[in-house]
Amino acid sequence: MGGAGEVGGELTRDLARSGAFDELVIADVDEAGARALADELGRGGVTAVGLDVHDREAALRLLEGADVLMNCTSFVLFDAVLDLAIESRVDYADLISEPTQAQARAVRDAGITAISGLGATPGLSNVLVRHAAEELDELEEVHISWVSFRTIAPTPGLLDTILWEVSEDCETRQFFQNGRYERAAFLDGSRLVRFAEPVGPQRVTFLPHPEVRTLPRHFPSLRFCAVRGSWRPELMEDMRVLSRYGLLAGDRRETTKQSIWDRLGGRRDDAPWMLFVHVEVVAMHDGERVRRAYDASHPATWGQLGPGRMTGVPAAVGAQLLARHGRIETGFVDPEVYYDPFEFLAELERRGTVRVTWSQEAV
Repeated sequence: MGGAGEVGGELTRDLARSGAFDELVIADVDEAGARALADELGRGGVTAVGLDVHDREAALRLLEGADVLMNCTSFVLFDAVLDLAIESRVDYADLISEPTQAQARAVRDAGITAISGLGATPGLSNVLVRHAAEELDELEEVHISWVSFRTIAPTPGLLDTILWEVSEDCETRQFFQNGRYERAAFLDGSRLVRFAEPVGPQRVTFLPHPEVRTLPRHFPSLRFCAVRGSWRPELMEDMRVLSRYGLLAGDRRETTKQSIWDRLGGRRDDAPWMLFVHVEVVAMHDGERVRRAYDASHPATWGQLGPGRMTGVPAAVGAQLLARHGRIETGFVDPEVYYDPFEFLAELERRGTVRVTWSQEAV
């Protein structure tokens, strides 16, 4: 669902090329876009349909007999799409979400597997931490950082994402330290991180991502865990000004969002578009304290496709492996638990698109 969008389209292209599915249905509110994408792919087993996720009867009919529902719609539609997966009892995954305890119980009671957060981060970032845990002894710190260079509102869903992450009342913008979760204000936790070239050094700050909550649960030796991120520096300065004047708080955020969309919605530019991820793990290994750093990057030649493809390709790997392995556990299962990191990275490497490298040093 949302399979013809900025990220969904790249995920759909990857799944079609992988040959891992007998049938792939592109369901999108933009029926013309979905049909154009199906025509572009030009292979059997790929069909397109116009679908509004609020049309419950049509959506449930579409899900009959499906193995996996991959939700690529805006996160503001999460409740509606998850309800469809629960009622149809189809295994589910999305790009990022924050399920409540009631939703987690409903998924478990339905007997399905749901994975919240597939993409570059969350998703690949979780898998990289699990990879480190498999090869090292005891994790102490995890620092996940990302930069997303794009315009503010190429699509409504991407505008939703940035304003949620920088909003004044974002309760899930937290970091984990010494057994406690600490709430962070916008622009707290500033850190200079060296990403893979050509991005290089960038300043990042705390932003809300689910890895902060899931990783300490599964790796109890962690003393610190945080996710930091940034968009283009000039865009971050715009967000700083909006925050200073209270335009990212409460009901004002919706008005701000509409104003931004009215003026800049759909606008793109010729500046570099990139989404790079850096994961740093501090751990004990053979009696020595070490720092392992992972870099996930993509070719700069992807241009404006970069952020969507960088999210869509790892998400496609996750959807493919969910279909392959099925319900190894019911309920919401975090990516670092569900996926074998070596299998995941092997599938990613086979595609030859997203690049992952790592290095390690004593500290």
